[in-house]
Amino acid sequence: MELDAPGPGTPMDFETWARAHTPRLLRVATLLTGRRAEAEDLVQDVLLVTYQRWESIAAMERPWAYVVRTLTNRHLANARSNGRELRRMRLHALTEISCMPEELGFEPDLAAALAGLGPRQRAVLLLRHVDDISDDDIAAALRCSVATVRSQASRALALLRSALTPASTSAESRQP
Repeated sequence: MELDAPGPGTPMDFETWARAHTPRLLRVATLLTGRRAEAEDLVQDVLLVTYQRWESIAAMERPWAYVVRTLTNRHLANARSNGRELRRMRLHALTEISCMPEELGFEPDLAAALAGLGPRQRAVLLLRHVDDISDDDIAAALRCSVATVRSQASRALALLRSALTPASTSAESRQP
């Protein structure tokens, strides 16, 4: 799927771009936040910022990557500024995210395990494995090194593995 310019020399207007990309932006935002309503607000905020800067964004080589970076940065900023509320809501998010596995395309256990990750780890995993964004682009979006992206992904995958491995299976594998 081509996510950026329609072709060399073809001008791209914001409305056309937004109509084509809003569903995928909403999917990425829903995966990052775990909450549809919060994702809709996040996408709306990002589209407003994108519209205000559209002339310079449209001229970029990869406008999609820039907008995803903006979306990710907004999500992480919101998570940081709402730290206490986020911790309180995390308990509710576990139930809420597991109520919509079809919408996210995940099984309930995986959705709950993803909700249990920190926002940065969840962002790295979802951008990397669901949205097929390269480690370099994720690092740019999160303003960190590629090594940090890889270590966050490794730690998040380990947490998911332990959360999704049944206790009886791991206990049986330890017995001789």
